[in-house]
Amino acid sequence: MWATKLKIDGMTCPSCADGIKKKLNVLEGVEIKVSYPEGIGVLTVMGDTRLESLIEQIAQKGYQVKEIDNKTAATPQRNKTE
Repeated sequence: MWATKLKIDGMTCPSCADGIKKKLNVLEGVEIKVSYPEGIGVLTVMGDTRLESLIEQIAQKGYQVKEIDNKTAATPQRNKTE
């Protein structure tokens, strides 16, 4: 399991945050909580899903995304470049 905080720029309304949640929360082992007013997403992943693929899915919706904090649990050797 790993978790990270993302800065998500370009959201203009609560529906933007809902769209991101709908896109990622349907993926097995992936949960994202998005705060539209703060422009922050907190991503928790159980399994081997790569951060880059999740960021790309958010970016495909038209947002600029960057990781601003990460916390690794259970799998300390998390490799974001795999």
